[in-house]
Amino acid sequence: MNWRSTARDWAPPALLRAVRTVRGRGLRFGGRPRDWAAALAASTGYDASLIVERVAASSRAVLAGQGAYERDSVVFQEPAYPFPLVAALLGSALKCGGALSVIDFGGSLGSTYRQCRPLLDGVRPLHWHVVEQPLFVRAGQREFATDELHFDAALSDACSARTPHLVLASSVLQYLPSPWQMLDELEGAGARHLVIDRAPLTPAPDDRLCIQHVPADIYPASYPCWLLSREKLLTRLASRWRLVCEYPALDGAWRTEDGQPFEFRGFTFERIA
Repeated sequence: MNWRSTARDWAPPALLRAVRTVRGRGLRFGGRPRDWAAALAASTGYDASLIVERVAASSRAVLAGQGAYERDSVVFQEPAYPFPLVAALLGSALKCGGALSVIDFGGSLGSTYRQCRPLLDGVRPLHWHVVEQPLFVRAGQREFATDELHFDAALSDACSARTPHLVLASSVLQYLPSPWQMLDELEGAGARHLVIDRAPLTPAPDDRLCIQHVPADIYPASYPCWLLSREKLLTRLASRWRLVCEYPALDGAWRTEDGQPFEFRGFTFERIA
């Protein structure tokens, strides 16, 4: 089974990725499965079609003016901007003559696009390609695609439309069976800038595979999750990318059930080779 089919079946989409922001409500990271197959066997999975509909309903509400933005199926009434990401987007556009083409890997139904768009008014032209699971892509193409916002089921499809200026991987690498392989593929998209956001990082030299448990009152599910080594990430990218900035992500700092610390972080990189 290749990574695409596994990710399609198991990588939690936006709704479940966001429950980390609900502190103190039973979210847990635990276990030490020996490999991805064992982690899958110890997980329950989730109902993808239900999650897509929840995210779609929230996105419709925002488009109807019933909220400022949507994140992970939750509608927020007051604007909130991910300023480190907006700075990266504007910086990339500035170096590309005012144009911007983004590949948003794992970008749900365009949540980040809509959240950032009010601050990108001077960017022309803007093309934002979300690469997602097939259920999201079908919903996106059916209801939410525009001249700027596009939905693709494969990275190669997004790249064939136009070479991206910036690749965004937000809260997604940790849910893939081979995150480093996927990172290699994202690097190969040819973008000048790379943003990795909301990635759970440990100070340890090696990654750790665990099980993320979602409390039943949010959504009864559990699924594999990598806690990635910060040292490994930066070392792996150092020969080809310059680190522009590192910042704390909105998900904050956590500990696993057995006490291992980790923190969600974000990074902006610029290609040097």
